[in-house]
Amino acid sequence: MKRAVLIVDLQKAFPAPAKLIADIKRYSQRFEHRIFTRFVNPHGSLFRQILQRNSCPPGSPDTALLIEPDDDDIVLTKTGYGLKPGHIKKIKDTGAEQVIVCGIDTDACVLGVMFSLFDAGIDCRVKKDLCWSSSGLHEEALKIVEEQFPPAK
Repeated sequence: MKRAVLIVDLQKAFPAPAKLIADIKRYSQRFEHRIFTRFVNPHGSLFRQILQRNSCPPGSPDTALLIEPDDDDIVLTKTGYGLKPGHIKKIKDTGAEQVIVCGIDTDACVLGVMFSLFDAGIDCRVKKDLCWSSSGLHEEALKIVEEQFPPAK
């Protein structure tokens, strides 16, 4: 089975434990396709207006990825929790039959990406030990993952 790994929002604005970053980097090397998401928070977004979150403006150092993508890796810039149709098309174009998702924050963008993939008909799994949340809601989010999605093997 052809699989891809999707690394969610592992970027400077969201400091993750060094061990998590190293483990994701090591794990991701086994996949033919690595896909990264980068969150960018444009002016006028609901993140700014309603949630009062001002990090990750376009072009800022906040959006720098913590694992350097290779030339053949895919980097998807997203402006919300989940993925847009253009992102889904790029993922489907890899020919991957299954996408393994890891990254941060489990309770926000990891879940948003998972729901986007699943709704687009993509077999997706969360690599639970390679996710993390800065909010303290990681364990609660994993309960949702376990209820909604099959485990990664």
